[in-house]
Amino acid sequence: MSSRDFLNRLPSQLLVRLAGVGLLLGGTTLVLLGLFWPEEQESASASPQTLMQTAELVTREQTSPAPAIVDLPVGPDRRQPPPGWWLKQQGAKRGTAEEEAGGPVPPTPSAETAVSGTDEESAPNRAAAAPTTTAVPTTRAVGTGGSTPIQGRWGGTAADLANYLTANNAAPRFTVSPKELAELYVRYANEVGLRADVLWSQMLHETGFGKYGGDVRPEQNNYAGIGAVGGGVAGHSFATPADGVRAHVAHMVAYVYSEDKADWTNSATDPRYDLVNPRGKVRVLSDLDGRWAVPGNGYGAAIERHVIALNP
Repeated sequence: MSSRDFLNRLPSQLLVRLAGVGLLLGGTTLVLLGLFWPEEQESASASPQTLMQTAELVTREQTSPAPAIVDLPVGPDRRQPPPGWWLKQQGAKRGTAEEEAGGPVPPTPSAETAVSGTDEESAPNRAAAAPTTTAVPTTRAVGTGGSTPIQGRWGGTAADLANYLTANNAAPRFTVSPKELAELYVRYANEVGLRADVLWSQMLHETGFGKYGGDVRPEQNNYAGIGAVGGGVAGHSFATPADGVRAHVAHMVAYVYSEDKADWTNSATDPRYDLVNPRGKVRVLSDLDGRWAVPGNGYGAAIERHVIALNP
């Protein structure tokens, strides 16, 4: 008996029931297949264009470098980097660019750099700039024929100056003691880088060891004949011995230096300060000939004999 004959013999009602059971089993099978179907099957059924796009995306993800992790240091407030950190980072980036390009990269000015420069210039706690002039050497060197230098810091003491004065005149006519006057010369001469023994020797030459006897009087406190041009002209007077010493030292500064050396080296201290022209031309004692004294032949050598005696 064939399968068709067998089905024809079955009652029609039974065939309907068997068909319903088959439909139910088929639907269940499709649901189960949808739940457990491998993902690869879905990819396999995708279009060729979709597969190419997916492959390109995977390739880019595998070959793209990972983003650099910057270890940002924590500043004093634990939120911001310490001062200058970004500038250092920029410098490191410029260095990398130089290596890649094979040469230096011109720096790019930035607002941050400009602010940093302004802060450095205006900060009150910055160290002061170093002086441009060299230190004045200490010396007791002497020459002959007026070759003794005037610049320097004398290596002797105020007592040496006073002792030489009183050894040649026990009763000088100054308005202050020899020791006090010598201390003033050492103080103000050192302030401007001039030799106290040279200025003291010039004072002794001008006043005759404090005996006077010329146009200038002791009470004028004028120790270098400033303004005394002869013919009975007494020259300038100064209120105190300190004022007189400062005027003497300031007047020598005008001859030796082209610039002021202290806040008191000016015409307010020395009335003839601005009359020295040209300035800065005197280096040794003989350079004073025809300048400080006119005609002044042998003027520097006459002062030098006292300098030699003060520096045995």
